[in-house]
Amino acid sequence: MPHQNIKWQPSASLDSGVLSSIVVLDTVDSTNTLVAHALEASTYSDARDRVERLFGGGESTTSTETVKGLASGTRGKAEDTPRKNARQGVSTTTRYEGRVASRGIRRWPGAGKSTMPLSVAVADAQSRCRGRLARTWVNQARCSLLATWALPLPTGPLTGPFGGWMPMVAGLAALEGLQDVLEYHGCLLADGGDPERVLTLKWPNDLFCRGAKLGGILCELVRVDQDWSALVVGIGINLFLPRQALPIAESTSLQLHYQELPDYQTLRDDLVDAISWHLSGEMAPLGLDGSLERTLNGPQGLRSRIAALSWTLGKRVRVVPVAGEPVEGRALEINPDASLRVQLTDGDQVDVSTADVGVLPEVAAVGA
Repeated sequence: MPHQNIKWQPSASLDSGVLSSIVVLDTVDSTNTLVAHALEASTYSDARDRVERLFGGGESTTSTETVKGLASGTRGKAEDTPRKNARQGVSTTTRYEGRVASRGIRRWPGAGKSTMPLSVAVADAQSRCRGRLARTWVNQARCSLLATWALPLPTGPLTGPFGGWMPMVAGLAALEGLQDVLEYHGCLLADGGDPERVLTLKWPNDLFCRGAKLGGILCELVRVDQDWSALVVGIGINLFLPRQALPIAESTSLQLHYQELPDYQTLRDDLVDAISWHLSGEMAPLGLDGSLERTLNGPQGLRSRIAALSWTLGKRVRVVPVAGEPVEGRALEINPDASLRVQLTDGDQVDVSTADVGVLPEVAAVGA
């Protein structure tokens, strides 16, 4: 059964049945940094064991004392997918740690008897919240979902030609989880409009709402051994951030679009619950032998599903590469290796892998 046909249903607070362990924090420098350090501090040699026992799961080697000890400023070795990224020291105020799903790890569709460990760190505020290309993520206490998941995957998909899919698959899981939670709570659009295509995905790692940035994804990896790594998935979503606090005109907040949202803690907990469920379902097949190509490019594969939800495809875009001159054109498709194909104004086509891609307003044809 395709995972997209299965909707999240609420369970006990922060207990989706897929989580192995969890830590909830009042504040932290960065949940991505915290998770990366915790993975590095683990004494387990197997990536799956490290993730499953990351925060109090089973016989965890990452105790509350260890989490607090991460404030020492030790630098980790987490990497951007696939490039290395310098770390910052971590300071935390821990409110809750070690909750393990009481029903065990829920099995994802099509995985047979296999299971994937999944752990998460959640914070109500971050002082060094960061995003892709070393950007800063603006947040206020109890106004955003700020969470980082860890899951074990073979190193090959993370560092090879398919590595660029990871933030997009995580974005799909976040979008699916957000849609499920809004539907469950009966949240209606403030403008009374059609709910279709309100939430979309901007290539390569952003959540959009009504054409403005609602959230972002930061994927990194921590290598455990030659064959396995832990994928670190940071997700930030503006929930109750007031309009005046939005960092740029092109950003937005959920409360500006939806009515009758639940209170912050209920919404946060349900989103962690739902995204955990969808993240497990979407990511798990990527770790199964022989299924990566089919999972991405099959008839109901991730590539076609992500393309159908894309805010970028078909639009005029401005591409600002990490190195090189900006160019403008029209986004045509997402390639099998997750790069974006753009047709330039002179008719040539280029494939973009690492760049800042902005959507431009359409220009009416002369005489129209």
